[in-house]
Amino acid sequence: MDETIAFIDEKINTRGFHQIATANVDFLVHAIRDKEMHQILCSCDLVIPDGMPILWGARLLGRALKQRVCGVDLVPRLAELCALKGYSIFVLGASEQNSLRGVENLKERYPGLRIAGRYSPPIAPLERMNHEEMLRRIERAKPDVLLVAFGNPKQEKWLAMHRHRLNVPVCVGVGMSIDMAAGAVKRAPKWMQSTGLEWVYRMIREPRRLVQRYIGDACGFARYMPQQVIATAIQPRRKTRSGIFTDQVGNTSVISIYGDLVGCSLQEFNMVARDAAACGMNMVLNLSQTHYIGPDALGSLISMASKIRDTGGQLWLAEVPAHLQRVIQGSRLAGLFMTTSSVSDALQRTARAELKSFHNSLAAQDMEQPEENSVQIRVELLQDVCRKVTAANGSAPFDAVDTHPGYVFHGSMG
Repeated sequence: MDETIAFIDEKINTRGFHQIATANVDFLVHAIRDKEMHQILCSCDLVIPDGMPILWGARLLGRALKQRVCGVDLVPRLAELCALKGYSIFVLGASEQNSLRGVENLKERYPGLRIAGRYSPPIAPLERMNHEEMLRRIERAKPDVLLVAFGNPKQEKWLAMHRHRLNVPVCVGVGMSIDMAAGAVKRAPKWMQSTGLEWVYRMIREPRRLVQRYIGDACGFARYMPQQVIATAIQPRRKTRSGIFTDQVGNTSVISIYGDLVGCSLQEFNMVARDAAACGMNMVLNLSQTHYIGPDALGSLISMASKIRDTGGQLWLAEVPAHLQRVIQGSRLAGLFMTTSSVSDALQRTARAELKSFHNSLAAQDMEQPEENSVQIRVELLQDVCRKVTAANGSAPFDAVDTHPGYVFHGSMG
């Protein structure tokens, strides 16, 4: 939780747009079945583990997470940070009554908390919502933090839909956290929270809404988690020296990974890849000699793919061994990465993509300059008129008439 708050504080100061998702098993099951949700989670700036099964799964994969960071606990900690640093919050979603009461409770608990605004739009499907009204209110308020309480996956999709319009440094989907802050929904006792039994308490209180969902989530967890665990466990671990070697071909950085992508090797990869992404370069990862990729390395690849995609570049995985293909497929990430059989093929594809992008930019520039085209047409008509007049009068020649930059005409004038 402390690391999450520090991350949010840093991003508020850097401005821009940063999306945070509070993921539980329901999020992950949605992401497996919904390609759009999958892409959103993989492009978020931070995904925090809001659910004990996420921690259990991480332990099974050999990379234990430090603690559960629950969205319900995050909202008051965020309010505390904002009250301390003078940041402002906008609350979007929840019912009018719960939104008002939740905000009042937070202001009472954290004196000095600035609420830039709040809005409870009418309940409607995502495609029928009045997006302009919501965006206008947020733009006028200019908050530092936006809390969206539409529920999953609606809140994540709404944020991703408007990421290029929202000039809010930190945006978080908080689900029912505002309702809980208002006291409209009671939380499980502390001992149930700490032992991972909070879901039992919630299911007993809301059986109609949650029983079917929890059964579906449990089935999804039981179906997909073993695939990733087994694929990760059967990777070959060889006692050879690991290393990262880089080469640059045009605007593409070729990174060859030898041995296991863990520990110091992973840190070196992250540093090299970050530098390449910061320079707006394409990236080709040569995995032909890579033995082992753990969950933390997969996380780095997901983050890098998102950064490069945001800059308009490409990330290719080249010469991927069979055991790494199983890890990527078992982790449900096959659709996220572009793969190819050779480094040379990846370089050719990035070169073609850059050429196509260059041609598209030229075409866009041409479309943005209609005045140039109209001037050219008018000058050509003037030239034709001058020639006709010259032919009729037989006048002396003239040297040059520069009527427009780039157009020089020769002929004779009467």
